[in-house]
Amino acid sequence: MPYVEVTSSTGKTIFKYTICTPASEEANEIDKGLPTLLFIHPVSIAEHIFHAQFNDPQLRRFNLVSFDLRGGHGGTTGDRVPTHYGQAEAAEDTIKLMDALHLPPCHFVAMSSGTTIAVQVAVTEPERVLSLFLISHLCLEIPPEIAEGHQEVYDLWASAFPNESTVLIDTVYDAGFGNSQYMFTTPQLSPLVTAMIRITYPVAMVKWSYHYLDQFRVMNLDFYLNRKSHPKSALARIIGSVKLVHGSEDIAYPRSYSEEFLKHLNKAGVDASLLEVPGAPHYLSPDYATFINPVLHDFILQNDEFDLLLHAPVPSHVVSPWEDAMRQAGWESDNGSSDSSDTDNFDDDMYNHTLAEISESNL
Repeated sequence: MPYVEVTSSTGKTIFKYTICTPASEEANEIDKGLPTLLFIHPVSIAEHIFHAQFNDPQLRRFNLVSFDLRGGHGGTTGDRVPTHYGQAEAAEDTIKLMDALHLPPCHFVAMSSGTTIAVQVAVTEPERVLSLFLISHLCLEIPPEIAEGHQEVYDLWASAFPNESTVLIDTVYDAGFGNSQYMFTTPQLSPLVTAMIRITYPVAMVKWSYHYLDQFRVMNLDFYLNRKSHPKSALARIIGSVKLVHGSEDIAYPRSYSEEFLKHLNKAGVDASLLEVPGAPHYLSPDYATFINPVLHDFILQNDEFDLLLHAPVPSHVVSPWEDAMRQAGWESDNGSSDSSDTDNFDDDMYNHTLAEISESNL
């Protein structure tokens, strides 16, 4: 697993990142002759949320790059995020990371809260962003009723860690269930999503435990509550095209929320369009990849000057960088079967094992 150290105005970070090329799922650097897609995951999960995109042979014709955000996500470590950490600070970190990895201007692919970071980069340093593929965008201020839901999840999670030696597992379940409803709508999760949660929550229970509840609050509550909409003058700085993707079964954000942002973009002179995915929830990248991946592939072709069809054939075989982790978490890619399809999947043994592996000095 590669790491790179970045220093920004809010501290030093050792980012866990992933680079996939057509030839490798664990590349040390991009193929400079190919377009590069930079993926930004939502808060509360990690980069493996894009497993189904990195496992797609069509998309693996490109360079695919992702990373774990700060503040307790995945394998990224370093200084704590300050209380004021938000979209501007996260965008600065992303720009610094691009420099550290020597990335050229990229096509940004982001989901949910990750879209606020992508758009912030696009209005701050427009030349960095060739296009924006925004899944379930959160680029307008949060509706009050949604803010209340995030507050409830935070309150539950915080109450699960009443002191440094106690973890109330049932309360963790309750917080996880509430968050999974927001992310995936239905309580009956697919085998793929179940595996993702099995990977995510043991790490979260360590990195957002009693001594790190401030980090949980900043990234999983304040990051939502404090986000700001951009004025027309800022949106007009966006250079590339924008594709908004909305799931019709998103219980938090109706289609009208995406339509409103589309109007803002169009009024600012941005080339933007909206795609609705039938039946899809808020976090739609895992289970609706067969729908959105071809759209993303064609969107990149339309917005990049590279003659991909001539110079980059579809790889005959690709493997996701998170394939082994998914399988160890119970996902079976061949037949899609799994013995679990609910959120009861972060037990004491998993927590204790993760606690032993993650030293406090790395938090």
